[in-house]
Amino acid sequence: MEEKCSTIDCITMTAEERPVERNIMTGAGQEARPATEQFNRLLESLPDAMVVVSQSGKIAGLNAHLEHLFGYAREELLGKNLEVLMPERFRARHRNNVADFISHPRARPMGTGLELFGLKKDGTEFPVDISLSYVEIEGGMRAMAAVRDITERKSQEHKIELNYQIQKAISSVLKISLEPVPLEEQLALVLDLILTMPSFAPHARGSIYLVDEQAGTLVLKAMHGFSVAQVVSCQTVPLGEGSSLGASSTCQTISSDCLDRHHEIQYALAGSYGQYCVPIVFGERSLGLINLAVAGGHQRVPEEEEFLSAIAKSLAGLIERHHSETEKAQLREQLVESERLAALGRITANVSHTIRNPLMAIGGFANRLLDKLPEGTKEKKYAGLIHAEAVRLENVMQNVLLFTRRDAGQREKSDLSEIIDRALLMYEDICKERAIIINRQLKDSPAIDANKAQILQAIENLLSNAVDAMPGGGSLMVLAERETVGEASFVKVTVKDTGQGIEEEDKVRIFEPFFTTNLLLKGTGLGLSITKKVIEDHGGFIHVESRVGEGSTFCLYFPLGPGR
Repeated sequence: MEEKCSTIDCITMTAEERPVERNIMTGAGQEARPATEQFNRLLESLPDAMVVVSQSGKIAGLNAHLEHLFGYAREELLGKNLEVLMPERFRARHRNNVADFISHPRARPMGTGLELFGLKKDGTEFPVDISLSYVEIEGGMRAMAAVRDITERKSQEHKIELNYQIQKAISSVLKISLEPVPLEEQLALVLDLILTMPSFAPHARGSIYLVDEQAGTLVLKAMHGFSVAQVVSCQTVPLGEGSSLGASSTCQTISSDCLDRHHEIQYALAGSYGQYCVPIVFGERSLGLINLAVAGGHQRVPEEEEFLSAIAKSLAGLIERHHSETEKAQLREQLVESERLAALGRITANVSHTIRNPLMAIGGFANRLLDKLPEGTKEKKYAGLIHAEAVRLENVMQNVLLFTRRDAGQREKSDLSEIIDRALLMYEDICKERAIIINRQLKDSPAIDANKAQILQAIENLLSNAVDAMPGGGSLMVLAERETVGEASFVKVTVKDTGQGIEEEDKVRIFEPFFTTNLLLKGTGLGLSITKKVIEDHGGFIHVESRVGEGSTFCLYFPLGPGR
């Protein structure tokens, strides 16, 4: 970048001042000579502001344009040091440039690439372009400068440059959206792109959040320029009126005001810095926001906000496209799963009777052998194994039949507390053997329309998994209570254990049919799938939280009717 220069850097004289020159173009004292008068008239006729300076840096002449440009009267400038027309920060350097110009007088046209500034009488700085030349009057050398205010030109150049940057940034966002990388990586690339803009580069601090509608929060997806503590504490920010700051004291730079105030870009000062909050909106849906830090004295610039708005619109398209592709992928998976289950149901229905009758015969005869054979013999041991495996196969068949059913069966008013007590009764003995403490908290749980047998099976599956997860003992809590989600009322049944927990990579798969973990090797891998299907068939949903080494919590939500 070219070194900045003051309005009249380098304007000076190259010859000795002469006493007679005090009257040249001043209009004071004795009558000016004809040549001088012609020069003065020429100076006044020029379209630019003109100033003539002696070699000592004093203003020896000027025209009316310069008076108007700088806001001074002619008498206020004549004989004054030229430094009065330049910002103070450039004056020391100006003195060095005077000596250089005296040694090497030269002409300099306008548009040389220097960034020059003038200082008006009222203290206002403004950009200028200056051409330098020198003139000899009656044997004396004078420096002459033409000064032109280029504020409008600079403004237009800035707009052109900003529009170019906007179009370039939008093109880059579109290119990023086509890259086969995860959404969070795409958002990080876009944030880095924004922070390269001159207005934001000095601070280089920003973040992008996306809306989690179910949790009612903003979730951090990309961040740059923040400490580790801020990143940790600012992972989620609450939504809603008056939630402009995160709950943590280290999260004071995150704002969601732009989502609360008609989806407009918001700007606010917060101490020594300023902050933009830019909403990311698709149609009427709020998808997220961009937060950017700027200098505390930063002024809102329309072009800057246009740039941020354009980026937000491009991001909205990128995010919506990602959501659509994700939904399509989920629908394809659901279709494949539905077809697989439909095929399984047809096969099960066709062979169930054929398999069940021989299976019952095998189990019955094995049970009779157990009664007849003497204790301690291999034959009795083998008969016991045959009977146990026959029972297990019958349970598998029942689970598959239940899982492939297309409806919830016959329903009736059912008391969840009664169903839970019945399920716990079957596990009391094994819990005592394993030193598992049962904590039963059945609060206000009104009756619901349900298939008792299926609900019992669903809860039994959760209790069985919880007990298996605590082979060395622990605590099992079962809780039933009312809860409101959104505007709907539910009865929530919570089954919480202090067992081994579930690995993070397994959480997304535990409800898949036939998926098993080390905790479920005794089963078929259908237990949680059946539980989920039963709850969804009853119009509810299931939620799970788990940490390895700390235990798991499964929550079943059963809907209540309107007005309950």
